[in-house]
Amino acid sequence: MHPVVNNDVAAWRKQYREDTEFFERLRVQELMTMTDARALEIIRSLVCAQPPWRERRNWSGLIEQQDLFHRRGKS
Repeated sequence: MHPVVNNDVAAWRKQYREDTEFFERLRVQELMTMTDARALEIIRSLVCAQPPWRERRNWSGLIEQQDLFHRRGKS
């Protein structure tokens, strides 16, 4: 993208629209020529910041919390 000079907003918008359309056409072309094997390779190469799934806890703590509140009220 080109920097905005002299507040030429109309020219900036025109350039932005042209760049956006170009990248959209490029993306469509790449997706149309991509093989299933290449798509799978890309998916497998993705690295997550954290593991995508966590082990589910077998308790929520709600029962223990309710028990504490009931005990506090009785004393």
